[in-house]
Amino acid sequence: MGLVSWIANDRDIQSMVYIDDTFSAELANHISYYEPYDIFVPTPQAETLRLWDHIGLPHERPKQISGPTLTVIGFDVDPNAMTFTMPELKRAELLAAVREFCAVPKGGRRHSLRNYWQLAGWINWSFNVYPLLKPGLSHVYEKTKGKTNPDAGIFVNRGVIDDLSWFSRHLSNSTGVHLIESLGWEPSDADVVAFCDASLKGLGIYFPELGLGYQSSPPSTALKFTESPAATEHEKSGFPIFYLEAFCVCWCLHQIAFLVRENGNVRVRKITIWTDNSNTFDIFNSLHAKPFYNEILKSAVDVLIANDFQLRVLLLPGKKNVVADALSRWQNDDAAEYHPGLLIDSLTLLPQIPFTPPRETLGADEI
Repeated sequence: MGLVSWIANDRDIQSMVYIDDTFSAELANHISYYEPYDIFVPTPQAETLRLWDHIGLPHERPKQISGPTLTVIGFDVDPNAMTFTMPELKRAELLAAVREFCAVPKGGRRHSLRNYWQLAGWINWSFNVYPLLKPGLSHVYEKTKGKTNPDAGIFVNRGVIDDLSWFSRHLSNSTGVHLIESLGWEPSDADVVAFCDASLKGLGIYFPELGLGYQSSPPSTALKFTESPAATEHEKSGFPIFYLEAFCVCWCLHQIAFLVRENGNVRVRKITIWTDNSNTFDIFNSLHAKPFYNEILKSAVDVLIANDFQLRVLLLPGKKNVVADALSRWQNDDAAEYHPGLLIDSLTLLPQIPFTPPRETLGADEI
């Protein structure tokens, strides 16, 4: 097929040549009549079919599809409305499968590793339309990590159920339509820009354009981790800083949503949040984290969906994050020196985010 593509290119045919199923787009008024099938198709498609006829390459009409809306890997794609849509029947089937998987009778329930893989693959498929729901698989990944026997039984635990239930709630409440929008906007295009930082003494948020700063003591959940007997010394040494840095970004989103509600005439879509913590940058850009950080992502996604926000979390050197750093350390004089006239709020309540520290491994839970 590569040789056929070369021939098409040599003949100046904007070919729609494909291997397996790939798709392209063409203007609606750029169509041609293809006699063997007695149909009008996009001109590049007609030219490609004629080339195939010329070199004797067989093809079948059912595979030569075109139209204003096409089904691609199970989703209805409308290039004019710029939408991907999950058919209602497909969504209902996925929701039913998740409910059945999570139905745990008294005494517990196991699913085979193969069933875990199948459900995870199905849910991963849905992320083409629901990319923000990736945190819904955190505990599933954790339960199946390192396991290879597809017939091995694995217990369904509370973490798996909570994650999948969260996924199902959003899936049920959605329209099933994903609007294709450009995510390549520059940080300067954001409606709101914020800087976040954390220390063992607290959290700091800095809105330079608003001349506003927030600070708070660490959430009580930060202490629960170090008290967990299942947390390794390595994990404890990196915690609670990583947790606090990620928590701070989530708190920032909650605070932006609050400010928007308090100022109803303000339209906010694009948000840029700067952090100097690479792990925080990673989890917010991948929407994938270990279970004891995952609740932060789920809470952040709740805010994004409820308010139709677009978020970019970006990384900067710590030396350029001086105001948020000073706020997190309660060094307010330093913060005010960097930004004269800065208004500092130290009374805002933190969002309530569930926290499940690592547990001692239970044999049955890990079978």
